[in-house]
Amino acid sequence: MKRILDRISGPGDLKGLSLRELQLLAPEIRELIVDTVSKTGGHIASSLGAVEIAIALHYVFDTPRDKLIWDVGHQAYAHKILTGRKDRFHTLRQLGGISGFTKPSESPYDTVVSGHSSTSISAGLGMAVARDLRGEDYKVVCVIGDGSMTAGIAFEGLNQAGHLDKDIIVVLNDNEMSISRNVGALSTFLSRKITGRFATKVKNEIESFVESIPRIGRGLASIVKKAEDSLITFLTPGMLFEGLGFHYIGPIDGHDIGELIDTLKDSSHLKGPVLIHALTKK
Repeated sequence: MKRILDRISGPGDLKGLSLRELQLLAPEIRELIVDTVSKTGGHIASSLGAVEIAIALHYVFDTPRDKLIWDVGHQAYAHKILTGRKDRFHTLRQLGGISGFTKPSESPYDTVVSGHSSTSISAGLGMAVARDLRGEDYKVVCVIGDGSMTAGIAFEGLNQAGHLDKDIIVVLNDNEMSISRNVGALSTFLSRKITGRFATKVKNEIESFVESIPRIGRGLASIVKKAEDSLITFLTPGMLFEGLGFHYIGPIDGHDIGELIDTLKDSSHLKGPVLIHALTKK
């Protein structure tokens, strides 16, 4: 049986696939990553956890016109496979082969050299500022892990992006791990999460009940909605990012391609900085 991956020579090929085909594509990419890295070495766990994120990003956005920045190259193996390097992936980290990290000289889909961590938001903000100065309209998306988010430079980028109110999307790939399990106050704060689907279900049920109350239902519903949003933000890490000027979305299931695609599409229409909190497993 022919693999779906055999039909993918670039991100444009993803856009003709059904949701079911996109879901079947993910394990095929993981199989290729495991098979290759078992022979060449490399950073396998982070890339395995980010497969659905890579698929959804290239499905929704118009790369390389839209700029995609991966924080450290550890997450980017699926990205490399989807952007025309599938047939050379077996040369990963070999002499004369493809790099283990993103590398602009290797592909127009690689926007920055990202051999180390925590620089993606600052780099993405620089691109967003340049875009606006030139009067261009492409999207800028940064993918950063929760381990990288513990560095000060990541928060410098968040702080400045919120201050400038630039259109930039940050995807927080939260797997509660870096090289080993994360520790510290920020890690504990990020672990305060309830799923986006659970929050939506609770909100919808409450709003339906309130709106059904005769005469006062609709007026009361708007007040209840504001209270719900404040509570959800308080119960999740959204409080921190909202305080930095970001529109916070999540947490969402980072392995649910359908939810990722819907969230990315919705966020692409928002103005100002957006942070999407995606929960994944290494």
